[in-house]
Amino acid sequence: MPVESKVKHVLFSAINIIGTMMNRFTHTRILIFLLSLGLLLPGCGGGNGGSGGSNPTPPEEEKAVKGLAISPQGFPLDYSGLANFYAEVGSMPNGGVLWNGAWRDDAVNGTDAGAIPAAAISVMQNSTTYNFEPVVVFGWRSESTLYLKVPANQTNDWANTEAKNLFQNMVVNFAATYRPAHVFLGNENDFYYEQNPLDYGNWIIFYNAAYDAIETASPSTFVGPVFNFEHLSGSGALNGWTRPHWGALDSHDLSKVDMIGVTLYPWLNYRTASSVPANYLDPLISRIGSKSLAITETGWPAENLGNLNPSWETNETAQVTYLSRLSGVLAGKNPKMVNWLFLYPMVDPGDSPSSWKLFGSVSLRESSGNKRAVYDPWVSFVP
Repeated sequence: MPVESKVKHVLFSAINIIGTMMNRFTHTRILIFLLSLGLLLPGCGGGNGGSGGSNPTPPEEEKAVKGLAISPQGFPLDYSGLANFYAEVGSMPNGGVLWNGAWRDDAVNGTDAGAIPAAAISVMQNSTTYNFEPVVVFGWRSESTLYLKVPANQTNDWANTEAKNLFQNMVVNFAATYRPAHVFLGNENDFYYEQNPLDYGNWIIFYNAAYDAIETASPSTFVGPVFNFEHLSGSGALNGWTRPHWGALDSHDLSKVDMIGVTLYPWLNYRTASSVPANYLDPLISRIGSKSLAITETGWPAENLGNLNPSWETNETAQVTYLSRLSGVLAGKNPKMVNWLFLYPMVDPGDSPSSWKLFGSVSLRESSGNKRAVYDPWVSFVP
């Protein structure tokens, strides 16, 4: 099977690696390590605050968050280095930690639906201690599977009233307790728009209600959805994505969107990092106007893992080149945040899944711990 076809087949799950891959077993591993390391504490602790609310305007001097997804050395099999990860990210200028996962720890069955996920609590509680900006994405799907059924209602779509109530109660409790600067609802929602446009309308209804409830509980919190830019815009030619899905964005009432989150992987469209044009994001910017832009995930692979042999280049020089090109792509757009995917590379969790082959090396460090060539340029990078 051609590489492009293999990539297209797996990308629905692989591109959401931070959240959905963890759901089956990594949430449990994180919880165990959080408890053993004292990184999950009882009681209420506030995270770093931020200005926001309905159509909020950031102050002129505010600098973009430069974040990294939770990725200590050895993850997703070993989270014993989580405290070191927090400390390293906190030492970086405007450092941020992104947690992107399911809205409940029991992602599949939802037996704990309504409770704030443990990792989200950890990120918020440790943000002040380690001096990083917390960024949280509450997802609800992986590939074609939705995580909406709950013990009281097995309907696994957005017609599930019990799930909607539990989800909204959870996120309102989260907002009221921690007063987060940023909360994203759903990850790469454009895939579900393509899968089920009718039920996507029900999702929008839920999103609007949740937005209003969060606004009431924490007026300073920026709230927004997340899309994959290449899929949304039809700019993923190397992955067979040439048909845009702008309806996923257009379905939103932008008065209830404080920031537009996008995952950004131009290597799905360009074979070389040097080919990424400065106007790459213009089709999105023309639609969102002055709305705040948030790059929730980006980066370029440094290695050809598992003999995938993709169509795009995979080396450390490409990472450095991409960061330089990204500076041009973001020029004048004043993003609220830019998150490189990983600090440490992802460890093969077993059976060399395509998610590991595709995204495992989108990191600032090598598996040995040595800095990649892009590490220092990233630290000095100013979006």
